[in-house]
Amino acid sequence: MSHPEPRIQCSSPHCAVSNLLEARICERCGTPTIKRYLWSNQIAIAPEQQQTLVSGRYFAVSERIFLDTQPNQPPASSEEVPPEIVVYLQLFACYPHIPQAYGLLDATNAWLFDYGTVPIDASTGKLVTPQLIPQIKDLWIEATPLQQLNWLWQIAKLWNPLLSKNVASTLLNPDLIRINGQLVQLLQLQPDDEHQPSFRDLGDLWSRWAENAHPSIQDVIDQLAARLETGIIDQASQVIAVLDRAINLSRKAKQYSYHIYALSDSGPSRTNNEDAAYPVHPDEISGSENALAIVCDGVGGHDGGEIASEETIKYLRSKIAKLSSAEQYSSSEMLGKLAEYINGANDIISKRNDSEQRQERQRMGTTLVMALSYAQEMFLAHVGDSRIYWITPNSCHQMTVDDDLASREVRLGYALYRDSLQYPSAGALIQAIGMRDSAALHPNLQRYMIDDDCIFLLCTDGLSDFDRVEQQWRDHVLPVLEGKQDLANAVKDLITLANEKNGHDNVTIALVHCKVQPSTKVSDVSVSWSDVEFVLNESTLWSDTNMADSVLPDSTTVESASTKTEIPQPQIEQIGEPLLAKKQPKWRKPLILLLLVSTIVGLLAYYLLQGNTKDQDNRQLEGQDTEINQ
Repeated sequence: MSHPEPRIQCSSPHCAVSNLLEARICERCGTPTIKRYLWSNQIAIAPEQQQTLVSGRYFAVSERIFLDTQPNQPPASSEEVPPEIVVYLQLFACYPHIPQAYGLLDATNAWLFDYGTVPIDASTGKLVTPQLIPQIKDLWIEATPLQQLNWLWQIAKLWNPLLSKNVASTLLNPDLIRINGQLVQLLQLQPDDEHQPSFRDLGDLWSRWAENAHPSIQDVIDQLAARLETGIIDQASQVIAVLDRAINLSRKAKQYSYHIYALSDSGPSRTNNEDAAYPVHPDEISGSENALAIVCDGVGGHDGGEIASEETIKYLRSKIAKLSSAEQYSSSEMLGKLAEYINGANDIISKRNDSEQRQERQRMGTTLVMALSYAQEMFLAHVGDSRIYWITPNSCHQMTVDDDLASREVRLGYALYRDSLQYPSAGALIQAIGMRDSAALHPNLQRYMIDDDCIFLLCTDGLSDFDRVEQQWRDHVLPVLEGKQDLANAVKDLITLANEKNGHDNVTIALVHCKVQPSTKVSDVSVSWSDVEFVLNESTLWSDTNMADSVLPDSTTVESASTKTEIPQPQIEQIGEPLLAKKQPKWRKPLILLLLVSTIVGLLAYYLLQGNTKDQDNRQLEGQDTEINQ
């Protein structure tokens, strides 16, 4: 039986011309084609169907790998999302570590999963590896010390979120743990059986990996695994603390530098520019180990949006400049500071709205994306629908989840993301800086380790709309990593691209180029267990996993063609928006002892503990979103 030659549609929504499967760009409009390779959670086709078009849409690369030839069309789905897929939706905030449920393979019970970009040959568009994404066990032996520690660190951060959804067994199956760029990605989730996974099981796996760990860190991984196996270490925060310390020591064999260029443009269809960026400078900004980039998209009323975006950047710059030495703070304390500053900026705009009696559509606000580097760490923050992308030689990952109605539906487990995008007002914002006081604001905070050269792209929706970043990163950003393009011209080209291909809004872009080179001062660093074990005895008051949930704000910001405004929405159930928990009181145990000694002191302790009930409640509401992102 003959099969028609498979073709792929142009990824531009204004074109959708059918091209040859291997085409790199559309033959009509010149837009780069998006090769969206998907994984099926089960074998759903016969062997003879490989290399043919399935259901008139998906090209079967193998029995479980499919290429979507109609990337602009909504995939098929079921009326009711089954429980085994709902868990992917509830872990949506963990994307891109957790794949995104994409849709049903028509006429089957197989579900397809999306990983953003996967390693492909740029000239042919074909997969680099037949496994879709390289397995960690295939890369482990040749990995650098920083890479090995970084991968374990990401796995440790995933433990609690996956354990809360009864899928932590995934992290014990090496076949499911993949490496895409600098990120750990899970191929699919494996439900826990009657034997609930424990850190002892994780220690058993890591002890096997320790045998082939880099000699300079082998002792750390071996001893850490042994303590996991014996139960001496039984908290994710302890594992993260040990790996944090080991990474901080290992990175001394590397030299980090960061280079930034940012630009803002009103676009061809707007008379004023409500966007703002930092740093806006005629030349590239270079720094040793510290760098700050901010992009804002102002919303609400004439002149209001630009005031909000400019004031937010001004306030954040002044506050962050005072963090002259990040070594004064732990990483989690830095996240606490950033949350505090973002809330402070929010309250300044909100109070100005109140003092000027701005109501509804006239209230001004702004979205925010921010990247702050220190040595090997990159701190990311965002509010609203401006985005941050992490670009490496083989991958481009969207690191932020939009604060909009579509994403909210996914996180509540109601709908797949591509289905929720079809809803009316799907892109309406659920929060923006300045629209309400900080009690209703929940900044999204993340922390990542940098182990090789990469670029962070911060942008407003003037560029990101219509998948322009996914289409164009290889042609317009990757050349910077390859040394073929300078940072300033790359940003200018992206601005031009956004105006020509989209052109419906202001556009603001910042590129942060992270360079990692061997240190000229230190040639080699060996880290032993004695160098890191002391962190187990230190306070974990600001542990990355010490975060709390909260409900979403009971309002929604709706964007129209000309402005965005806030309208009331009913209160919804908890879905894990991050809020920093307060520090654990150091005097709790002494008071309990005093209760046994004296009635007077006991009464005093009673009243003190009553005053801290709210603190206890917050600590118990440990948020899965922030756990994985911090």
